[in-house]
Amino acid sequence: MASCTRWAGKASASLSSVERYDPAVDVWEAVAPMASERDNCGVAVLDGSLYAVGGYSNGGGGATSSVERYDPATNAWEALAPLTTARCIHAVAVLDGKLYAAGGYSEGADYLSSVERYDPAANAWVAVAPMASARCSVSMAVLDGKLFAVGGEKEEVDEDEDDDAGCFRLVERYDPALDAWEAVAPMGTARCFHGIAVLEVD
Repeated sequence: MASCTRWAGKASASLSSVERYDPAVDVWEAVAPMASERDNCGVAVLDGSLYAVGGYSNGGGGATSSVERYDPATNAWEALAPLTTARCIHAVAVLDGKLYAAGGYSEGADYLSSVERYDPAANAWVAVAPMASARCSVSMAVLDGKLFAVGGEKEEVDEDEDDDAGCFRLVERYDPALDAWEAVAPMGTARCFHGIAVLEVD
């Protein structure tokens, strides 16, 4: 488990350190640090390795495109192909053996609707269809073979929309077979900087 957290009011908030939790003994321990300091990054597990994707770097001066992969067998990180667009406060999820990075914020581009996909076999990121709405602090999960981008923060508040100040109720679903997003039922409450998970009940 890795954590990328930005603490308000701290001049040096970005961290490279990583800790691992063992529930059997209820203990956290330090493991090898990342090569790059970052916060507000995306984290996901693919094929037994941990990926740290993008984020914000105080030392690097803003949103980063760098990507690193952690191998628990060797306790080591390695640099991978960078994102095509530097982004932070974005969502990352795994679908069909590939990583997806969606939305976020990037200096010069502001709030992002763009989405890109990483193929570990090719070590390459490619752009896929963008979301209809640009947003950061969006959460993303996989259900029934599709990506769901849920809520998030929007750049401008539209008083005609049924949303709360700065946050979306909006939910979009991505079909990789069609390379297309579609709107699905919105949440009852607008949310941003939130968490999302899938719980399957038999």
